[in-house]
Amino acid sequence: MRRVRELDGLRGIAILLVVVGHWIHHPSLILWGPHWGWFGVNLFLVLSGFLITTILLRSTESPRALRTFYARRALRIFPLYYGVLLVYFLAAIWMRTPQPWRTVGTYLFFLQGIVPPQITHLHIVPRPDWTIMGFSVLWTLSAEEAFYLLWAPLVLWTRASRRVLTPMLGLILLADPALRFFYPHPHWIQETFWGQMDSLAAGSLLALLWMDHNAMLMEWVSRRAWWMHAGWAALLAAAIGLDGATGFAYKAPLALRVFNAAEYSLLWAAWSLLLLLTLTAAGGSSRLARSLRAQWLVWLGLVSYCLYLVHYPVHLFWRARLPHSVSLAVELATALVISAVSWRYFEQPMAAWKQKRYPMEKSIVDVGKPW
Repeated sequence: MRRVRELDGLRGIAILLVVVGHWIHHPSLILWGPHWGWFGVNLFLVLSGFLITTILLRSTESPRALRTFYARRALRIFPLYYGVLLVYFLAAIWMRTPQPWRTVGTYLFFLQGIVPPQITHLHIVPRPDWTIMGFSVLWTLSAEEAFYLLWAPLVLWTRASRRVLTPMLGLILLADPALRFFYPHPHWIQETFWGQMDSLAAGSLLALLWMDHNAMLMEWVSRRAWWMHAGWAALLAAAIGLDGATGFAYKAPLALRVFNAAEYSLLWAAWSLLLLLTLTAAGGSSRLARSLRAQWLVWLGLVSYCLYLVHYPVHLFWRARLPHSVSLAVELATALVISAVSWRYFEQPMAAWKQKRYPMEKSIVDVGKPW
């Protein structure tokens, strides 16, 4: 089995965007990139929808597919997540800001992306410090867990019936923008599973198409690669333009609803095109493939889970204790060291044990060539 390093490179781009978006706040930079680092969240979701759905599609014949899938997901996510939560909650007690049991329950059961944020943010999280606000980025992991719980049984119990799955994914792509537009509290729909279902659905739909028509898609994309590159770049530019046209972070109610309805659709469309180009180019010598195989970018993709969990509390911790001129360098060093140690001494051994205990006969990562 071969690991497609270009997909790790895409994941590296996603975590890099997220970290930059959370760490760099200087007003003079708002038009030069950091303001749009949150675009990386949707890249994560599209990539996750593709990878998870492809795992499920290739497991439909296994009698224990659902059990194996959930066991592997639990071993991947739970140990590090709950270890970080333990540090957060103990630190909160030590800093004399212990959290109510509602907060503990919300994060223990991955409800932070399911329960409306006006509840979790305004009532359950009353004191903003690094041990508490460090939780705020973890809503995306809750959205992922909801996706696993709802999507995996549907795919496996229907034996990946295209007559069921394809119309359902298409309906989500059409309905989710309307849900974001008409949601009673438009400020709070963005950071929920319900508001980001279409990004996950886009990746899942691409997985269905790639599984059924990969050879045809590779030929079609190869002939139109330049136009597709222009397409995803134009969609990202449109997302940036829409953000500016509706007032950046300070949006009037109607402008915010328009933003919610259209912005995330532009993003999942852009990232889906880039993912399709990546799958087609994987293993080749194109500029895209060589760029995504860059060692530092692949490494970021490999350590992205731990980096995602720790980067924001690390940022908040040092920002409150160091001058701005040195804080960013210390934050970067701290987060990368923690992530590297986690990957070397925990995540890699856990992955090897997981593969031995719950093996997958066919690997999702081998997607660079037609099946």
